Amino acid sequence: MVDPTGHGYLYCGTVDIQSQKLEIIIEILTAADELGIQRLINSVQKLLIQNCYKFLKSDPFKMLELITSHNELHDLKKVSLENLNKNCKDILLKDPIKIINFIINQEASKELKGIFLKTICKNPEILFNSNEFPSLEKEVLVMVIKCDNLNMKEMDIWKRLVKWGIAQHQTLRQDVTKFTHENFKILEKTLHELIQLVRFHQMKREEFMVEVWPFRHLLPDKLIEDILRYYLISGSVPHSNAFPIRLGNINIKIDIKIDSVIINKKIALLLTKWIDEKTIDNKYSKKISFNFNLLFRSSIDGFSSQIFHQKCDNKKATIFIAKISNSNMLIGGYNPLYWNGNGYKSTTDSFIFSLSDFNNPQSAKLGRVINSDYAIYCHNNFGPSFGHDLCAHNNSNNWQYHKTSYPNIGIPNSFTISEYEVFQIVKH
Repeated sequence: MVDPTGHGYLYCGTVDIQSQKLEIIIEILTAADELGIQRLINSVQKLLIQNCYKFLKSDPFKMLELITSHNELHDLKKVSLENLNKNCKDILLKDPIKIINFIINQEASKELKGIFLKTICKNPEILFNSNEFPSLEKEVLVMVIKCDNLNMKEMDIWKRLVKWGIAQHQTLRQDVTKFTHENFKILEKTLHELIQLVRFHQMKREEFMVEVWPFRHLLPDKLIEDILRYYLISGSVPHSNAFPIRLGNINIKIDIKIDSVIINKKIALLLTKWIDEKTIDNKYSKKISFNFNLLFRSSIDGFSSQIFHQKCDNKKATIFIAKISNSNMLIGGYNPLYWNGNGYKSTTDSFIFSLSDFNNPQSAKLGRVINSDYAIYCHNNFGPSFGHDLCAHNNSNNWQYHKTSYPNIGIPNSFTISEYEVFQIVKH
């Protein structure tokens, strides 16, 4: 620093950042960056990493702005993305409209935007049922409604879009029967781009007539003609707005057959939803049947890894479920590959899971693979093993868990298994 006489001073001392609020911590980081004090930058980043989830939950805007504007904070960005991957829904609930608008307007990474978009598509009520929904930016609506995996019925999308469009103009009334020609022109101009993304052919004809027909002046004549032809002529196919069926419009009935001494059909249904998330066919409604074919049960086959491999090798798409002794906790994992071989196998579709209470499916935690190169470990001296994380030792029911390739989902570091089963999942 320089005093009025022109003399310079260098201040040295200890900076206490542990007890500071996030706002102050960020100011310290900015100052340290400007002054090039790398040691202080490292200390601040370490503190932010240690408290990443807490800060994301308490002040998501400041944390998101930090990781999008400071490219040099690589470790903090990596940990933040991991936390968002696991807890994005909880963080969004803080203020969903402002957060998603913020993300779109920032120079956020494609990965960061993808995390929020995936969460919205899976839980659209967070966005569409918010009281602040009318303030959602049009760019966000376009981005969300383009998604095939949006878990929302087309009729509900249409009703929300109309509500959003009317809210953009104070002069427009809620009652469409009182709309003037000029009112329709104003609303059509507002919703024009969004209307092109609505999959009207996936609505039931009754829904279309009740909810869309009163607003028919908003739709191009060619589109209305195509929709009516599709409804009235058996076997006709859409020519306009011919999109794949959106996830929310699929009518899926799941039938599960399972012979287990550990889990019931409710938990089995949860497992199939996790397994089928990426492979579900979005082209037509159907009934899906899953068979859990029992390959191995420790109470019958013991804990020998050799017997495990005899029974489970050459069987693709298997899931194992284990019960931890003297508790209600279940743990397990899904391997889409074979258990044959010696060494690590790579996949992006494996996952591990835990249920703190097998009587309560809501206690389930899912951990999809992070380091796909070390997703699965195959060796004749080990039973079902997922990377370094979840290891079943030969002839032992004492297993270990160390977070490496999968997120932390609350599995103890070491535990004893009273029973475990392995199933091959067969979908019909």
